[in-house]
Amino acid sequence: MRNRSEGIEKYLIYIKSDSLLNKISIELIRHLSPITIERLYRHLPMVGMVVRDSNLLYISAPLDTRLEKPRNRLKKGFVAYSPAKKMLLIALDDIRLNESVNSLGRVVSGLDELIKLRTGNMVRLERI
Repeated sequence: MRNRSEGIEKYLIYIKSDSLLNKISIELIRHLSPITIERLYRHLPMVGMVVRDSNLLYISAPLDTRLEKPRNRLKKGFVAYSPAKKMLLIALDDIRLNESVNSLGRVVSGLDELIKLRTGNMVRLERI
């Protein structure tokens, strides 16, 4: 679902998993990394494996993209993409990274549900 509000194009996507009670909603804000977001949105739905770090959740998402407006800090609930690792990143706390990533957006609902995910869980990313 595409939204245009105040001139900023946004996409809403879900993360679903058998180990979660509710879906997690993520808002992708196109102007943050337009090429990466378009490629991700076009590849949906996709299934990825979760890798859990202490303050970071990784989801495998093999996209052919490059760095756009790189950042190395994420606030809690922010979503980014690592072209080097080919993974989505979701910050579970404010964090400084050792690599540069493309900022994609933020978790709109279900951030508390993400804590239930563990390394090896499979999740499905899909359009709303």
